[in-house]
Amino acid sequence: MIGPRVGFYVHYHGMGHKHRTEAILQHLTIPASVITSRIDTLEWSGLTLTELIGLDCDNDNLSRDGLRHASDVPSLHFAPLWSQNISNRVAKYTTWLAKSKPDLMVVDVSVEISMLTRLASVPQIVMRQHGDRSDPAHLSAYAAAHSLLAPFPEMMEDEITADWVREKTVYLDGFCRDHATGPSNSAADTSDVATIVFMFGRGGSGDVHERIRAAAKLLPEFQIVVIGKEADEMKAYDPPNLRYLGWIDNATKYTTTANVVVTAAGHNSVMELGNARCKFIAVAQPRPFAEQLRKVEILQREGLAIGLDQWPADEAWPSLIQRAIKLDPSRWDSVFARDGAKQAADHIHEVAAWSHQKREQSAKVSI
Repeated sequence: MIGPRVGFYVHYHGMGHKHRTEAILQHLTIPASVITSRIDTLEWSGLTLTELIGLDCDNDNLSRDGLRHASDVPSLHFAPLWSQNISNRVAKYTTWLAKSKPDLMVVDVSVEISMLTRLASVPQIVMRQHGDRSDPAHLSAYAAAHSLLAPFPEMMEDEITADWVREKTVYLDGFCRDHATGPSNSAADTSDVATIVFMFGRGGSGDVHERIRAAAKLLPEFQIVVIGKEADEMKAYDPPNLRYLGWIDNATKYTTTANVVVTAAGHNSVMELGNARCKFIAVAQPRPFAEQLRKVEILQREGLAIGLDQWPADEAWPSLIQRAIKLDPSRWDSVFARDGAKQAADHIHEVAAWSHQKREQSAKVSI
């Protein structure tokens, strides 16, 4: 009898969902498929990854009139009318489920894919994210799941999370792309030049050049390094301690040797900085379901970082930097006590094996 196999639906917004899936795939020992949109042409890694399937994207070629109906259904986040792309997407996904017969789907993340998976009679594990997910659509997806995976330990749970959601959740220790590297040997403590790194991801934020310029002037004793943004047309007015590096592939070279890092509160940025035991300030950016607002509250509550709900006033930077310098990075030790990606893979394997046995051995009845 052929053993269990699993499929992963991976959301296409940003690269965080892809990186999370690949981290788990490095520990998975059963055959796996990945289904996604837009990012299916990228290189993917996984020890047992057998196929990569591209779906039509639900955000492309939409009917303008149909978009007015996208939020008609409380148990779905996005259900516009008259989109052939969505029709093709649904047909290809459910056809694949019927033909390939995965024993389990891991959905990271999509309420619509989650509900389709359950309707197609396939067990699933749904990946959780921070934020206020108490809306009917999220709760429906959680109810449809065999279990939920939280890519963070229970100490980072949000106080607003319902009890039944907590009970269904398997909490994971931290993990990220650079998990194997671990703490950074306190390089910032021995650096000759005091440095602050402002780090921006591809998701980006508004134009903050003038604000960074003002911060640099208020922090003349620090070198200010900006990653992820280029200098603007007013660079002639930049103070001498301000340097823009643009988009680089080796951000850790700078973040692990900085005295303080300033970043948006995206999950992967937070986990990578925490894994390296960096001292950092996390600034919430506008995201659906107040995801980053809830995350900065948790980081602040647990003493893991300085959490801000918005970009601070210019004059606040000197005191914020001093507060960040006093952070205790060892508080991240309990977050990264074990490898959360391996924990996730072990749980996925266990549920897939259970589902495979039930699929093969359960008696068939008609009602």
